[in-house]
Amino acid sequence: MKTKIFFKPIATLLFAAGTLCFVACSDEWDKHYGNEDSQSASDQPSLYELIKADESLQEFVKVLDHTGYDLVLKGAQALTVLAPSITSEQADSVIALYDAQKRELVTMPDGSVRYIQDKDNKAITQFVQNHIALYGRTVSENYSDTIRMMNGKYLHLTNESLSGVPFQRRNVVARNGILYTLQGKENFQPSVRELLELSEGLDSVAAFYKLFDEYSLDENASVQRGIINGRIVYADSVLKLSNRLYGDFGWLNREDSAYLFMAPTNEVWTAELERFRPMFKYVEEVENRDSVADLNARISIIRGRMFNLNDQRGKKIEEVDTLKNTLYVLDKDHYGLNVFEKNTLFDGLTPWTCSNGTLYKDNDNRVDSKLTFLEARYLMASNPAGFKVGKMAYGGNVVNQVSATVKSFTEKNIVYSYTEKGGTVITKTFKVDSLKSVHMLQGDNFLEVTPLAPGTSTNKEGRIYFYLPNTLAGVYYNVYVVMVPAFLGQDEVRLSDILPTRFQAYFHEREEKIRTDRIDSALLQKNPNEDAKYETESNDKKRLLNVPDVGNNSLYKDGSNNFKTTGNDVDIICIDLARKCKFSSYNWFDIQSEPVMRYYLNTAVRTTQLGSTMTNVMRINRIIYIPFETEEEAKAFNIHEYLNANKLSNLKEYNIAR
Repeated sequence: MKTKIFFKPIATLLFAAGTLCFVACSDEWDKHYGNEDSQSASDQPSLYELIKADESLQEFVKVLDHTGYDLVLKGAQALTVLAPSITSEQADSVIALYDAQKRELVTMPDGSVRYIQDKDNKAITQFVQNHIALYGRTVSENYSDTIRMMNGKYLHLTNESLSGVPFQRRNVVARNGILYTLQGKENFQPSVRELLELSEGLDSVAAFYKLFDEYSLDENASVQRGIINGRIVYADSVLKLSNRLYGDFGWLNREDSAYLFMAPTNEVWTAELERFRPMFKYVEEVENRDSVADLNARISIIRGRMFNLNDQRGKKIEEVDTLKNTLYVLDKDHYGLNVFEKNTLFDGLTPWTCSNGTLYKDNDNRVDSKLTFLEARYLMASNPAGFKVGKMAYGGNVVNQVSATVKSFTEKNIVYSYTEKGGTVITKTFKVDSLKSVHMLQGDNFLEVTPLAPGTSTNKEGRIYFYLPNTLAGVYYNVYVVMVPAFLGQDEVRLSDILPTRFQAYFHEREEKIRTDRIDSALLQKNPNEDAKYETESNDKKRLLNVPDVGNNSLYKDGSNNFKTTGNDVDIICIDLARKCKFSSYNWFDIQSEPVMRYYLNTAVRTTQLGSTMTNVMRINRIIYIPFETEEEAKAFNIHEYLNANKLSNLKEYNIAR
């Protein structure tokens, strides 16, 4: 199905007689039609009559007659015509295109189907209207300006030529405008969007954009006939074409823009679709999950490929080292994402000049997915939507196991003192700003998780659950928890506040289908954390995670299943290494509806240790999760080396508002 742009009707504007008293550039024409001394503009022939009288323009006349634009050039509307000198073969080609377009169908907003209207016919928009402009425009010596053609294109008009095509005659006065004749024809320069459809090897991306073409009624331009049965009825309905992808990635149809588009060739498109499609495998409850997966995979191919040069502070592409794509937003939610090295993108590629920018054909996939949708993320612990407190059955009731309180850092630079056993006073400085600058800490607060409900006779336990949103299937995730010392949230520090804590980590994954047989009131009363959506075994210990042997994790290891913080520093602890998820929650599950990957942390401090050697309070700043396409890459990753290179600045916060 073809879709075309519907333009608004052009308003009728009349020239005042005195504004068109210009001298034709040919003495012979002056003699034939008269001049400004003998005739006013109203006495001159129409534009069509002038064109038809010129033997060199007969093939153009044939096109005008066939497309109905002979009537336009006979009308009262003031126009500037830059009549092309074309061959019989060129005229026949335009006419053949016009006839072919007349037989194409488009779908209207109400679902009805109709043939393409003349005003949207490519023979008209790409040829006829490419040689006609609104209003009468004359040129004088040293004149240089742009002129907007009827198809919206901006062409360069001088005293000698139209965008380099020389004039045969110029400034010829007609009753309804000004006529120029060209020594040839003006070539149609497509926009980025139009060139996608015209270029060889870009069919896949062009077809994807076409899927989102959508007609809507232009109420301001349409003429109302009245109201019937409470609904407005239009005598003349004007439709406009829009595309949802424009608003998301860039208005590559607008003539007043300056875009660069890295268009994937059909080969790259096919390879990337095969690569990305398995990453968007959704659980059964996602309606039309195959369609959702296909859509997200295709969007993942094109995102990161559009660049708006207007966002480069007026610099030319030759003057910049990096380019920000149109999804780049300079705020805390993006940091270094969507920023590409220019040489990596464009070196060796041929630029195709468009009327509103430049198109590059990407035939070797130069867009790094780690800088677009396959990004590392973090989830702030102070975001209550991402965390849930554990519950337990106690005394015939279901009670919270923990209290979860958001606390703020007390100072940017904390100087604290404490007295050790024996009376020695220790004074230390904890520089919060320095830790923020290397992105170990994020934001100004943390979540303090304190056990409440009674546990066993030997332990005081408490669970805090968190969910990883926007994850991908078949991708390997490393998951890190960032914990902070107690004194970050208080002014006075005691020795007992500078204690480590010990905890265990558990992983749950979404089931393909919700197990309705697990929804049982007695079960929920006994195990209030049970969830029919997640894999559940009779023994929680089977989901207990071992402490991963990676990087500096040995500093935080206290047995095969126990993690231990330092108590006096910011700790970035890997709790899960190379976790391959079965299902995706990308761009679908809201964080409120519990995505496909769920973890919980459980304190593991014995009662005899409390207050002496350990604390059972967990203080979490954020959760970091980083995707990798291979297991080997995930296991080889060392977050502390990443940290030393200041690459944590590339992390993207999951923001529920986006």
